[in-house]
Order: sequence, then C-alpha cells, then structure tokens
Amino acid sequence: MDFEFPEDEKFFRKLLCKDKNVFNSYLCLFDFREPKIKRSEFCRIRNKVLKDLIDKYGQRCMLQYPNRCINSKFVVDHLIPLSSNKLNKILRGILAEKGKKIKTQSFGSNHINNLIIACSECNSFKKHKFLNRKDIVNILELKVIANNADDISDTFGKLKRNISGQQFKDKARDGW
Repeated sequence: MDFEFPEDEKFFRKLLCKDKNVFNSYLCLFDFREPKIKRSEFCRIRNKVLKDLIDKYGQRCMLQYPNRCINSKFVVDHLIPLSSNKLNKILRGILAEKGKKIKTQSFGSNHINNLIIACSECNSFKKHKFLNRKDIVNILELKVIANNADDISDTFGKLKRNISGQQFKDKARDGW
C-alpha cells in the first residue's frame, strides 16, 4: 500500500502514532481505491456495522463535538475520511480554480477499525475533516481496549487506568 505523496504518509504517521514502527498496525485504516467504489461497498454494510458498533461500544457518539453533540440519531462515520482535499490544501498549497473545488484524494477504508459511532450532528460537522491527534488517538485507544475486553465495563475500567481521573470523569459524564 503506497501513499500518492510521501508527505501524506508523513502527515498520517504524525497524526496516528509516536513510534514509527507502530504505523503498520494502522494501515487497515487506509484504502486508496476510488471513493465511489468504497461508498458503494459501505452502503451495503452500513446498517450491520452500525448495529455491531453499538453492540460493542454502546449508544455513545465517539466524536463528542462540544456544543454540537446530541448523542442520539446515530450513524457510522469514517475516522479517516474516504476522501478529502485537506492535504492538497495544507501540504501542497493547491488553490481552487474559479468555480471549481480542489481535487480530493482517496484515503479512508471501510475496515471496522476505521468506523466509529457518531451522532448525526457531529457527523455532519466533521464531514471529510481529519480529527486532531489527541481525539483520534483517544478513539483508537478506546477501540483497541474494547477489542481486548470481555465486555464494555471492562473497557472503561482499562481506559480509566490509562488516563487521568479527571479525564475519565469528563469522558464518562460527557460520553465517549
């Protein structure tokens, strides 16, 4: 799997991990095929994936945008968007031609590790944006812990040991 531009891979390495060797474990988040193909595949699995994610993580929006989250009307969102023009804008400084949008690139996959629960409001706000490093790492950490947990209560117990007491209280109060 190759990124179209070396600076894109560097961007995602910095976004996802501290240790360069860990990046390979995140490759399942990426799929560089045409977004139209990936969207078609996603439409076929969306309902089952939403049920599976809610069964695993509960009915909680994983994005939790302040002053936006309604923590209901859940949908499946891609942690790494299927496509985005953000890197063409920020890394390459490409400007839109008059009356046109900047070309998008294909990034995210439909792999279960790249799919999260979002309320409809947070999903609409996020669109094709990339989360900041702190938020994306927190969500990935929750998913890893949950995948190794016997049940969701064990997930929160393990997560509590990995973050400060105040952070845990904030997350528990505000939703994950």
